[in-house]
Amino acid sequence: MAKKNERNILFLDFHLNTKTTTPKLNGLPNHFELTELFEKLVAYREKKSVNIVIGTKEKKELYLADIEHDTQSGTWQLLINIVDTSLADEVHRKIGGAASTRKVHSKTEDVGTEFSCHMVIQDTLSGRSYLALYEQNINLPVKLITRYLNELFKRIAKEFKTDFEIPHPQHKTDAKGKVKTINTYHHGFFNGHLSSEFEDDLNGGAFKGVTLMTGNLKQVDGYDVQKHSELKEIQIPLTVDKGAILKAGGNHKWIDYVRKNTAKDLNMQEIKVSFKDDGNVSHTAEIDVNTGKLVNLDKYVKKVKIIGFNEPLTTSVDLLHAPIVSKMLEHL
Repeated sequence: MAKKNERNILFLDFHLNTKTTTPKLNGLPNHFELTELFEKLVAYREKKSVNIVIGTKEKKELYLADIEHDTQSGTWQLLINIVDTSLADEVHRKIGGAASTRKVHSKTEDVGTEFSCHMVIQDTLSGRSYLALYEQNINLPVKLITRYLNELFKRIAKEFKTDFEIPHPQHKTDAKGKVKTINTYHHGFFNGHLSSEFEDDLNGGAFKGVTLMTGNLKQVDGYDVQKHSELKEIQIPLTVDKGAILKAGGNHKWIDYVRKNTAKDLNMQEIKVSFKDDGNVSHTAEIDVNTGKLVNLDKYVKKVKIIGFNEPLTTSVDLLHAPIVSKMLEHL
């Protein structure tokens, strides 16, 4: 659980892609930039629910509690909350107090503990992505936030369907000779900025396995998206050559060499690295081939601690908390 006087802020890159359910179409140009997409999110939120319930027995509910566009700082600021029914009831007791000060805060099955997460995203592209700062919360990991945002993006595309229709990129026509349109939606993902801890642990440890991965199955000879719908991705294990590692200057530099050469030559999307650090603890990380950054992972991501709050922080808020946001903005 988060402490009442500090927060960890992680540095991420937010990527946006345009997708379609139309078979055999990939690499579509982005129809909307971040601000245009989030403006539609604001409009959708004013009309309909943005709550999403996941799980069956131990349900969790996510919702966008608040969202603002701060033009002065050039950022979008999001507050995402989660209600988690899977957590045990909390027990509080006064330090040095009598047994009577011990209180169990019981909940019914449909009541959960709520947590908040602030996210600040720059509204202009930095290269191919948007710089994002994320208030780390073990109850709202990056993967879960990504899943939630992508569900919202699909809802937006359905609500504003005509805005997301584009001419068929292959100029296919209907019976009357008119170019068909296809429905699109946006899909986002986060990559984490590598911390020095990752390089230190990798260089001081030993590889268990290195695998190149891609979900682009068109590279497989004979692949048909409809005939082979059960296929998900390609995985290519690599031989860990100690001589090549020595020549590269260490484990981390060798992985970077593999990323920039072998992985890119083969049009791979990610490198999965499994290793043991010098304390014999096992770790796994997935690295984006194009950016060299971590994929949907909290560990080993560059972070900064924000402190010095005038009032104690709570596990959840219902509106963007200005003291947290202002301290996050200091690190952009």
